[in-house]
Amino acid sequence: MYRNCGVITIQESWLTDLQDDCLVSLRDFNIYRQDRSNNKKTCGGGVATFVNVNWCRSTFACFKFSNDFIDCLTLRCRPKYLNKYKYIYVTNIYMTPDCISSALSVFTDKFTEFAVTAFSDSLSIVCGDFNSCDCSFLTSLGHLNVVDFPTRLNSHLDLVFINDVGAYVTRKRAPLSSSDHCIIRVLPKVYGKHGKSTHILHNKKVIYMSYSEENLQNLKNMFRTTNWEVLTDDSIENTTDVITSYLKFCFDICCPTETFFLSFDRLTSPQLKRLRRVKKRMYKEKNTIEVRKLNDQINQEIRRLNCVFTQKLLSCRSSPSMWKLFKEITGDRQTRSDNQLNVCDLNKSFIQQSSDIMLPISKGLKNNCVPSFTENDVWKCLQSLNSSQCLGPDGIPNLLFKKCADVLCYPLMNIFNRSFSTNVLPKMWRKIKVIPIPKKASGDKNAKLRPIAITSPFLKIMEKLLIQPLQPVIKEHCDPYQFAYKCKRSTLDAVAVLHHNIVFGLEKGKKYVRCAFLNFTSAFDSIPRHLLLNKLISVDTDSCITNWLCSYLSGREQYTVFEGKCSTSLLSTVGVPQGAVLSPLLFSFFLHDLPSSTENTFVKYADDLTVCMPISTSLHPI
Repeated sequence: MYRNCGVITIQESWLTDLQDDCLVSLRDFNIYRQDRSNNKKTCGGGVATFVNVNWCRSTFACFKFSNDFIDCLTLRCRPKYLNKYKYIYVTNIYMTPDCISSALSVFTDKFTEFAVTAFSDSLSIVCGDFNSCDCSFLTSLGHLNVVDFPTRLNSHLDLVFINDVGAYVTRKRAPLSSSDHCIIRVLPKVYGKHGKSTHILHNKKVIYMSYSEENLQNLKNMFRTTNWEVLTDDSIENTTDVITSYLKFCFDICCPTETFFLSFDRLTSPQLKRLRRVKKRMYKEKNTIEVRKLNDQINQEIRRLNCVFTQKLLSCRSSPSMWKLFKEITGDRQTRSDNQLNVCDLNKSFIQQSSDIMLPISKGLKNNCVPSFTENDVWKCLQSLNSSQCLGPDGIPNLLFKKCADVLCYPLMNIFNRSFSTNVLPKMWRKIKVIPIPKKASGDKNAKLRPIAITSPFLKIMEKLLIQPLQPVIKEHCDPYQFAYKCKRSTLDAVAVLHHNIVFGLEKGKKYVRCAFLNFTSAFDSIPRHLLLNKLISVDTDSCITNWLCSYLSGREQYTVFEGKCSTSLLSTVGVPQGAVLSPLLFSFFLHDLPSSTENTFVKYADDLTVCMPISTSLHPI
């Protein structure tokens, strides 16, 4: 329920300066505190107010007060949608049961002096635990109480005063955990019937495909009874079109999609949700004994979920799995980009412009040795696919290929061998879906997003097959100073080599070592394809592989999907897709002829380049 609130106020927070805000923070909420001053009492008291950043980002703490008996915090909010008033003032008050009249008088004078000028043209909401103290000073300021029900047993201790009574209504809710005070929910009166407001956040919409064992078995049986020869044609384009459509049809029939809305609870389970529903029902029936029992059961379930989370965290053996677990419990916290971005303009910005579309290299080459792959080769590639449920341009996830590898390896082998023998990559498999991923802030609004290419699972399998004959050729010309995309290599190796060259240059008698740290802008997307193919030819790469890569790179269309919107397809004439299987290998090979000389060293990690230059003269700008 808290995610749908604009403001949450808590009395008796019991917080001190020793507790940081991050310990009690809520997702998408800013916290404002007024802790109890350490005069006489060492614990108790204090107030805390949470403000939903999606409701209001402009919040200012304009009044604070604290003594041994009263804590008060007033926030001035300017929400996104506010027409009638200049500001909304939210005041959070806690008064102790033994509050003396002199302390109340001091607070009343200071608060009245502040409120007379501040609340004149604004909406004011004063809420808190007043513990039967005199609240007539709020009535004199034009505020009226809107709580007409007891909040602790039969006592009216928690009250809400508003200077515009017709604006809001209050609802009684079950206490939080083992608290003996009920929750008061304040709703805009215009939305009071349905309990909704304009700032309510919709949960994330998720489209889920059912991958149960029964569904997968039905899918395999359908593929086993398929006569694949009927689906083949003389044209490889027609064959791939028919088979891709047939596979998509079978997937949709056997593994139907379900749409639901995912809410990001840190720790939740069906049992915990059930207990909370029962507690809510028991509270409405005023069954206090059952409510106490349910509170104990809820706390036990939360402790169990904490133990489960700790075990998962300790069992993580890699950084990706650990961060994936953190994303599951915290929700998707990726920064939302500017909503005014046009998805078509975004797609255009991701395509580098080039005057040379593609040189007809394949016409002058003859196939020397056509690679042929077996069912076992295809099966291994199918098993090595990432178990992602992300849909490619053809709407088929990798996971279903991996689960049905036994029955799909034979028909796919025939299509792949046919593609390599004819040097034609079907056009529909060349299409790319681009997903923009936020990166570091930049001046250009489109530069804040990194284009990640999602390719067809068919293409991923063919790329994995082609790596086998292509990698030995490229490995002979591999740059030893490129530390990315290599097994058992990392940024630490690049830093160690750079440090060694700096120390070695100084020990040789050089006075200075000049280092230039460079970065290739849009490195993958700006590779001239004809130069890449010419380099492959120059190192005696098999002509069949070069011809197929020519078809792989040419005539490639891409479209962008961003915030639920899809752009039109555009032709990409330069670069290799960032996120494809072959792209890192081709990019490393393209830079292999940027070697280190006897004097200078070029240390590379992906698209980052460091030039190390020992010099004897004084330093001058490069």
